Amino acid sequence: MDPRLIEYDERFEDYRELGKTVNDLLTSRFKTSGLSPMQVVFRVKTKQSIAGKLQRKPEKYPDLLHMTDVLGFRIICYFSDQVDTIATYLEEMFDIDRENSIDKRSSIPATAFGYLSLHYICTLKKDQGYREDLCEIPFEIQIRSVLQHTWAEIEHDLGYKSEFGVPRNIRREFSRVAGLLEVADELFLNIKNDLSVYKADVREKIANDCAGDMTLDLITLSEYIEQSKTMRSLLEEISSITGAVINDADVDPLLPQLAFFGLETLDDLNGFVNEEHKGAMILARDALEGIELDELTSTVGFYYLMRSRLTFGDYSEKQIDDFFRIHLKDDKKIRSQTARILRKREKFSD
Repeated sequence: MDPRLIEYDERFEDYRELGKTVNDLLTSRFKTSGLSPMQVVFRVKTKQSIAGKLQRKPEKYPDLLHMTDVLGFRIICYFSDQVDTIATYLEEMFDIDRENSIDKRSSIPATAFGYLSLHYICTLKKDQGYREDLCEIPFEIQIRSVLQHTWAEIEHDLGYKSEFGVPRNIRREFSRVAGLLEVADELFLNIKNDLSVYKADVREKIANDCAGDMTLDLITLSEYIEQSKTMRSLLEEISSITGAVINDADVDPLLPQLAFFGLETLDDLNGFVNEEHKGAMILARDALEGIELDELTSTVGFYYLMRSRLTFGDYSEKQIDDFFRIHLKDDKKIRSQTARILRKREKFSD
């Protein structure tokens, strides 16, 4: 048997241990950085795959350690700029073999088709307390955006690894698709950056009390809950009833419910909060006093504000039904919620 395959058998568990170690390092680094890739996976090449590679290139690998992709990682991120961010992390965490690493995004000829990824050949740093023999084993990390991965997977499935294997009449189609994916990557990145700028603008305007004409959407509503003194005051008052901590929650379901009341802008919303503050606190105290709760969600304020409007406002039973029909599908639950509002209305009308 080829001595390199014997070495593979002897060191297989070392490769698996190294894979788990590196995976834990990557997971921890991404968690602390706040960056969440779509996928982080690794594999150890099979003995059959190693044998095939040695057969194709018998002189290239004098021993197993010269085969740098026996252990391989793939990191798939959502946006193309995250590829470079992750590359920076890898350069901090591992020793990088610059000679054998390659940025295939820039290495592909301008006239060729293809849409590839960044490949780093790494080893563990020797001064971090890892086993010395593990620090000798190289491993490959490929970093791609989702669309770069899409290209690579489809290209692989079609079976063409270079432009030379593609019929001439198909080559242009490959190039067009690669161009479209590259443009799409850039557009998604632009959208992400535009949303960040918009969010910062909303936050600043709310802090300076000049965001009134801004339309309600996920960002304006989220920032209003987080930044508005009027809203924070209400949430603190509600949380003081039980001593609960307020945790962030998804605001998406609130938008159609707020639209039911004709609220379109932050000015409308702020007026709504001021008008219903007193009623919301009446309902909150009625529901929460004497109950031990550790947590409340940041949407609890609007929960009681909207029920205040329904309870103390001039809404018919059918209109109340219509409100609950926005987010409930079960007629029995809708009727139950409507009946509860009507009971509260009767209770507090005395």
